[in-house]
Amino acid sequence: MKRIKEKARKANHAASAISEAMVKTLTDMRPALAAKYDLDDQLVTLAIAQAAVDIAANAASEATGMCSADHVVLEDRLHEVVFDAMNELLGK
Repeated sequence: MKRIKEKARKANHAASAISEAMVKTLTDMRPALAAKYDLDDQLVTLAIAQAAVDIAANAASEATGMCSADHVVLEDRLHEVVFDAMNELLGK
């Protein structure tokens, strides 16, 4: 049990480092993305979230050996959350 907890702690530490690097990179890219796609800051943020959904679904399916049908279900469910947020912002 101790070994499993140590592996989980290390994976969590790696995930935090990866997240920090991605946030920095995407923050640096934000103005160019906004200009290229003619989006305001909120919509750029939601587009980044949508891209993160794709990354999360792909990583989860690879790590767990998820079949492609389950991968599609996971990705659809995650996208639904992001689309709901986008619709809420656009409906203001």
